[in-house]
Amino acid sequence: MDGVDRGEADRPDAAAAARHGPRVRCGSRHRGASDLPVAHAGRQPHLPATSVKGMLRSAYEAVTGSRFGVFTGHDDPLGWRRIADDARIIDRDNGMFPVRVASVDEDADEIEVDLYEVARLPAYDVPPVTYPSGERPRHGDPVRARLVRPSMRNPRGNQFRGPWTVTEVIPLGEGNLAPAGPGERVAAGIACVTGRNAIGKTHERLFFSTERPTRVTLHGQCKRWRDLMKSYRDQHEDEIPQRKDGKRPDEWRADSIGEVELSPHIHDKERARLTRGTLCWAKKERGDIVGLYPVMIPRDVGGVPSDMLPDSLHPASAFDELSPADRVFGWVAPEGAGTRPSAYRGRLRIRNVTCGPATTTEFEGDGLPLSILGQPKPAQGRFYLADDPDRPDVPLRDGMPKGEIFQGRERGLRGRKFYWHHRAVADDKTYWKQPKGPEDPTQRLINDKGFREYRRPREAAGGNSPVPVLSQDGRAFRTTSDQRDNQNRSVQGWVDRGSEFTFTIKVRDLDGTELGALLWLLTLPEDRFHRVGLGKPLGFGSVRLDLEPSGTSLHRGDVWQAHYRTLAGNLPAPNPADWDELRAAFEESSRAVPELRKAQEAFLQAAAGLADLPVHYPRTRPKKLRPGGPTPPDPRGLSYEWFSQNERMRGGEVVRGRGRSLPAPGEAGNNPLDTYDA
Repeated sequence: MDGVDRGEADRPDAAAAARHGPRVRCGSRHRGASDLPVAHAGRQPHLPATSVKGMLRSAYEAVTGSRFGVFTGHDDPLGWRRIADDARIIDRDNGMFPVRVASVDEDADEIEVDLYEVARLPAYDVPPVTYPSGERPRHGDPVRARLVRPSMRNPRGNQFRGPWTVTEVIPLGEGNLAPAGPGERVAAGIACVTGRNAIGKTHERLFFSTERPTRVTLHGQCKRWRDLMKSYRDQHEDEIPQRKDGKRPDEWRADSIGEVELSPHIHDKERARLTRGTLCWAKKERGDIVGLYPVMIPRDVGGVPSDMLPDSLHPASAFDELSPADRVFGWVAPEGAGTRPSAYRGRLRIRNVTCGPATTTEFEGDGLPLSILGQPKPAQGRFYLADDPDRPDVPLRDGMPKGEIFQGRERGLRGRKFYWHHRAVADDKTYWKQPKGPEDPTQRLINDKGFREYRRPREAAGGNSPVPVLSQDGRAFRTTSDQRDNQNRSVQGWVDRGSEFTFTIKVRDLDGTELGALLWLLTLPEDRFHRVGLGKPLGFGSVRLDLEPSGTSLHRGDVWQAHYRTLAGNLPAPNPADWDELRAAFEESSRAVPELRKAQEAFLQAAAGLADLPVHYPRTRPKKLRPGGPTPPDPRGLSYEWFSQNERMRGGEVVRGRGRSLPAPGEAGNNPLDTYDA
């Protein structure tokens, strides 16, 4: 074993003589995913040494409580979508109110706004209210309008007076309207037109006032507005300036996701600016305006992830801040840090990655289409945020109101991200075999263990209709042909289960704790698996690492000194008992830090997987699907439906049993996420 005193190991001029480290066999228990053919080196599949090193480093960072090697792109506030209930005017001091910007001082971050009342302006799928010329009011038009409160019925059939609604409108200064009759109002106002940017939208809005509007001065809203507009742009960057199928951002096609218009502030830079005359909405809480928004049911911005990460876990900015993973695997100063020294050469190298024995499965034609893998959604705070910055292992309380998640007391991050080993199906040959015939491979349960979650369902019969077309027995979705678009990738082959890769790890100048942590990772219990490569959420890349004692040479510094001093004979034979001692010492030191031990236990739980539960994105169950069995993957790709159902409100509160947070690893088996009826 190769170890030196910690003080010497931390010096940049520590001895650099190469010494042989453990030789490791990497056995493939799953297959690696790629959007290219299987990478080969000669005639054998190729596993890059950088992939192996990255796999080990991410695990090493977690189990040693080290700093993140990389933590970039997390300096913007978290963006999230408010719920429909937030658009209500609860009373004069609480709710969403229409305002017009009177002045903006960017330098002082000061804004003056005029408070208005609001009326509905019929525009779509109802007889529209137009000017006498037949033209529709445009955004920002000053008008004079007749308003009434129509009689309406609630879902229970009870009659009530609806909101103020425009029944007649003329451009301001181009004539007069008859005086208001009983139950009517005639008022001057400004048309606020945002387009058909929501499913089922029938009305635009008129901001009006029968008296001089109240003016309010706000502070600190300029930067917040810019952050909010950036959140909108980031959310829709793939749809600007042109959406799928060549559709313009301001073009409406149908009342379904992806077919409604984009709101003007998303694709029009002028509408996104906060200037004199801007029409927007102000949210009041207890009489104070807490934010300005471009639409009634808007996105919002909350805490900044980089502020939630403890300083001790941010990437090291200077040499004297290096953590164990930085010292073992290497470190480069963040760009622009201007520190010297600006890099540290790690003391671990991956060498001689070879493959064999190994086999591959190849797919003809366009390959096998994988399931859609969405990017992390910061808006899902129930999955990514912890209730206490000092307790990343504790999820948010189930049922917590959405606004409280992002704007309540200080939050923390849930911890490091690892993917579950798909234990229930890992060794099922049928699960990984592609059946022949016309039946969709994703719609039938495999040996009572799960559906083929890694494969994208074929296109839904009936397209993206809200009412799904089901199979004859009512237990699955009816589909047609393979779906291939820019939402997913296809693979032309994979490395088969049971294939082996062998590589050598060379280490130097590791102290006992650092080496003990590495040995702990290289000798996990028999039923624990590391994850390497792409497609890990779909079950690919689970690998078992085995240390080969006969090919391993690890010695302490004094043994190497004696060897080089005499140059006589061979080094002593490796002693696995010494490795056990180092692992035990690392485990003992970890027990003294409860937070570190919890992180190691969570890592081991994810590496083991769940025996009785499938691993997939949470989903909803169409009401027409025959009850009594698990829900197959929805070919319409409506993964957002679960998150919408999870936020359902009733009477101003989250519906009982909803508002679920991602369970902690130790609770996942006993408290899995529910499948909601949709």
